[in-house]
Amino acid sequence: MTKYNSADIGFLLVGPYDVKGVTKKLETGVSDPVQETTPFGTTAASFGKPGVKRYEITGHDGWYDDAATSINQAMMDLAAGENVLMFGYKGNTKGLTAICAGGALKSGYKIGEAVGEFHTAQMELVLSGAVQEAIIVATLTSRSGDTNTEADYLDLGAGGVGAAGLTAYVACSELALTGSTNVIFSIEDSTDHIAWAEQVAMTAMTAIGAEKKASTDQTVNRYLAFKQVFTGLAGTPTATAVAAVKVN
Repeated sequence: MTKYNSADIGFLLVGPYDVKGVTKKLETGVSDPVQETTPFGTTAASFGKPGVKRYEITGHDGWYDDAATSINQAMMDLAAGENVLMFGYKGNTKGLTAICAGGALKSGYKIGEAVGEFHTAQMELVLSGAVQEAIIVATLTSRSGDTNTEADYLDLGAGGVGAAGLTAYVACSELALTGSTNVIFSIEDSTDHIAWAEQVAMTAMTAIGAEKKASTDQTVNRYLAFKQVFTGLAGTPTATAVAAVKVN
């Protein structure tokens, strides 16, 4: 069994904002409520589970930072609706698992002041939906132009394929279109890592962003790759993105 510590963390993306550099604590959890079901006339209590779990991300502590894509901008600019969260707690390496969720909602943000101390920041997130352990297909790094990772594919192994599709998570923390219209990220799969087909395509992005999307192709083949394509390619556009999948 491999043990991990904070030095292994590769990224902590709340939507498109990587707040790893200003975070010192984050707690993720799940509760499975138990309710008493004891009827009248019995001498011993009985309990049951309603079957609805609650997923939580709480206890974030860090520092206020006014740098671009840092903690203050993340909480001020984050969309009011549901956001994608991607937490590379094991590292930023292809094939490792990352905690991913598609229903993160910001519910609070506080800045703390103390004499002789750095400005601290606390954010509260709640989750609408489940947390998944997804596999990193493409690491968080900058890539130029139309490109893919077909030569550096992810091998799910013989037991990793699926017949119920997959859920893809993609976050883009930096984007320079240089005259291009947008960028489209996608996950490809293959049976032989030679011939590739699109498994799921994300919504075209014109600015930094993040998305969770389920595949409509129910057959997930053994080999996976990540692809980015710029519409109306102009100049040398770049995108800093990460992709992870959960095979259903």
